[in-house]
Amino acid sequence: MSIDVSIVIPLYNKENFIIDTLKSILAQDFKNWECIIIDDGSTDSSLKVVTDFCNAHSGNWKIHSVPNGGQTKARNVGISHATGRYLAFLDADDLWVTNKLSNQFEYLEANNEIIGVLSGYAIFSSKSKNFRVVINNNFDNMLQNWASMRGFGGGLESVGMIRRNTNHADIMFDENLSTSSGLDFTIRCAQLGKMVLLREIGLLYRLSDGQWHTNIDELSSNMALIAQRYSAYFNLELHQRHLDYYFWVQVRKHGHAHLISTVLRELTRFRFVRLQMLLWLLSRNFKALWTGWWNHKLVRKQLEILKS
Repeated sequence: MSIDVSIVIPLYNKENFIIDTLKSILAQDFKNWECIIIDDGSTDSSLKVVTDFCNAHSGNWKIHSVPNGGQTKARNVGISHATGRYLAFLDADDLWVTNKLSNQFEYLEANNEIIGVLSGYAIFSSKSKNFRVVINNNFDNMLQNWASMRGFGGGLESVGMIRRNTNHADIMFDENLSTSSGLDFTIRCAQLGKMVLLREIGLLYRLSDGQWHTNIDELSSNMALIAQRYSAYFNLELHQRHLDYYFWVQVRKHGHAHLISTVLRELTRFRFVRLQMLLWLLSRNFKALWTGWWNHKLVRKQLEILKS
């Protein structure tokens, strides 16, 4: 039987998380998948842990080991080994809700003009009992806000599913990028065909130490390339939006009193565009917290299912 969905997981030193990730694949109500795990030269016990799990649990597992070249390159290696009609991506410390694959697969099967789909996602951490949930209504607005750093990212690296291109070579991730490779990949998909957002939560996105998005230097380097490539596409001066974002990230590190005094200073200097960025950041977090509270029963239930 031919494979419907190829799941690509880049793996590097995630021995404490990867088993939960694989359990969330086994828990899917959609079963016609292959899971391609690319061990990117892990120096901990990740490869052994994965190998033992796959040997103990039946499934269409495929494990490949490569010298360390970064998660972007590892994803491309996974794509090159994929045989499914669709590609789904998942990071080695994230979790899928149990109907993620079936929802996205059924939508793509019913809408041949759509090149790919994203879904909503919940952000969780072992350090907090609260969830944030990101659900967007309009793909184009989401993508522009992602590129300008005003909104949350779309999360393609863990919640995206795309249609394989039968007439041309597959789209690959840009190996010059790391933390922003998913954004670049999503923009290039959108340039080739229509992408959509599903409102259902498909992903439980885990916050943990050492993630790429917390490295401001790496993020800044990546987003400089994004600004250079796509400012004209979005008709926005992306670099200036990014500078405003980094400004408020630094301000917020110094506490609420410093934030308030900085806001007052920026008001007296009429820097309204910079203040607008702060409003975007505050509003997106408030909305995510509110949506998280509204969906907390669903998220908790999914976490309990995956822990069982």
